[in-house]
Amino acid sequence: MTWLALVVALASPLPSPSPPPQHFDALISAGHEGRPASCIRFPKRHCNLGASGERQWTPIVADEVARALRADGFTVAREPADFDGTFEVKTAAFIHFDGNNRPCSTGASIGYHDSSSSAAARLWRGVYARYFPFRFMNDNFTDNLRDYYGFRQVHASAGALVIELGEITCPAQRQWLAPRLKWEGDLIAYVLKMLIAKK
Repeated sequence: MTWLALVVALASPLPSPSPPPQHFDALISAGHEGRPASCIRFPKRHCNLGASGERQWTPIVADEVARALRADGFTVAREPADFDGTFEVKTAAFIHFDGNNRPCSTGASIGYHDSSSSAAARLWRGVYARYFPFRFMNDNFTDNLRDYYGFRQVHASAGALVIELGEITCPAQRQWLAPRLKWEGDLIAYVLKMLIAKK
């Protein structure tokens, strides 16, 4: 290396290290919240706006989950659909409602990336299925559930789940879900507290 090349190299800014992960007890994300405004910041992601009404409902549920957890002293990262950074948490929930071109062909469902979250999925299914009077799909019944983009930003020691609370394109399910949004948030918080307590 010549002297001039060395001077130029030393004057060049060093690459910035990746910021360390943020630590919380739980991460709660409201599906599709913040879109389409956030889509320009994340051009590699499909700008999915969700089913009709989903962007209005998921923040109500997510806010209630966060409120209930914080009321009991847990730390919470409450995020929209698209967010920056990485997170080390005990548990994470990405809240959604399903939509389908064939109304009433699906129902509630759960997604997770690998078997480390399967116990969390069983716990949520066992609790929610007691109340949800419609169809409950098999875990990871679509590739999008298993490979949900948010999983890449979160390491959750007690499990990270996509929670689809029902199909809002089905009139009967939508009618059942509509008055229960905050109750569903409290139910999710109840399950997440149990998961956190195990860690």
